[in-house]
Amino acid sequence: MNKLITKLNSVLPISLEEQNLIENNINLETINKGEIYSKRGEICRKLGFVLDGVFKVVRTNSNDDEFIQYFTTEGHFAVDIDSFTNKTPSKEYIKALTRCSVLTITDNSFKLFEDKIVNFSKIISLIKEQALLEKYNLKSEMFVDDALTKYNKLLQRHPSIIQRIPQNQIASFLGITQYTLSRIRAKR
Repeated sequence: MNKLITKLNSVLPISLEEQNLIENNINLETINKGEIYSKRGEICRKLGFVLDGVFKVVRTNSNDDEFIQYFTTEGHFAVDIDSFTNKTPSKEYIKALTRCSVLTITDNSFKLFEDKIVNFSKIISLIKEQALLEKYNLKSEMFVDDALTKYNKLLQRHPSIIQRIPQNQIASFLGITQYTLSRIRAKR
């Protein structure tokens, strides 16, 4: 719980009473490797603050080919923000690549926090803004950077990720073959 409170307090301060409200209205969940945390085609009714583990956020095309959008690790939120905010069917799914511990906030708890916590809407707005900028920059890099640069930037963002998830997932995210990834890793 402290990590979530620390994250929120790093944006804007929240009172002890507000912290207690949060702690009493969120759930600790364990998501096993391979389990889906949020399904494509359904309205996302929860968001998770990742305490431990790695999720992949995936979109698929009409042939059900996977396109990994990004990885979500400790200290970040696992959520389809568009679906959660606008109550529209999700265009992506979120799947655990490792065993994950997540603090889950349901949409009902989220509404309660918006009503009872003075700065909650502002905090969430600033967190969303930062996350959207990160995703925008990531997408831009994926289009213009070469394979080696993309790999190095991934390691800067998530230093331990290559020990935690299968190489085929990393290659898929980078848009390269496993062979190319092996060559890049051999040069390092």
